[in-house]
Amino acid sequence: MSSSQVWRWALPAPAVPAELILRLQKYRDLAEVPAAIRDAAEEAASQATALIAPEVVVWRGAAAVEDERVVLGGTQEFQSRGLARLLARSDEAYVIVLTIGAALEERAHAMFEEQLFLESVLLDTAAWAAIELLMRTIRRRLGDVERPDGRSVTHRLGPGHLDWPLAEQPALLALFGETPLPVRLNEAACMLPQKSISGVLGIVPCC
Repeated sequence: MSSSQVWRWALPAPAVPAELILRLQKYRDLAEVPAAIRDAAEEAASQATALIAPEVVVWRGAAAVEDERVVLGGTQEFQSRGLARLLARSDEAYVIVLTIGAALEERAHAMFEEQLFLESVLLDTAAWAAIELLMRTIRRRLGDVERPDGRSVTHRLGPGHLDWPLAEQPALLALFGETPLPVRLNEAACMLPQKSISGVLGIVPCC
């Protein structure tokens, strides 16, 4: 494709397994997890699934790499060795913006204020578990789009990871033009709601 495209995907809220929450909390042997913590994780998983409201916006367009300089869409420039490596074999790329909304983080904050510290931490962890599950779904869908043409997609890299400055987040979101996004940026270029991610995935030959 020579021109860029933007679209939205409707994704259902994932069922967040309590086991994933516990693993993200560094419990290696789930059989050794105390019953009270396991029960709290089950409750966090149930609440998370009910509170998540996924919104995804996808951009696809041209990608060009020269040394550590990356240009997306022919207009937005980025300086990152990590991003340049990711897109080394790509002349097109995807940019995604994903959020699960504000309801879950607001509930986790309210729990913290109520001094329900364990419940708050586990619910917050459930939010990141949901994002991980949603990102897997997005990457799988993008791969399905590219597979008939003999292509696949790389893993995701976003501003603030490796050597890619978070300060370049506004330029990344500028690729979406006038398309309304489900997130906004604060003065530090962090996305709000907080449980949101952005990133680039390169389109590469699958063999």
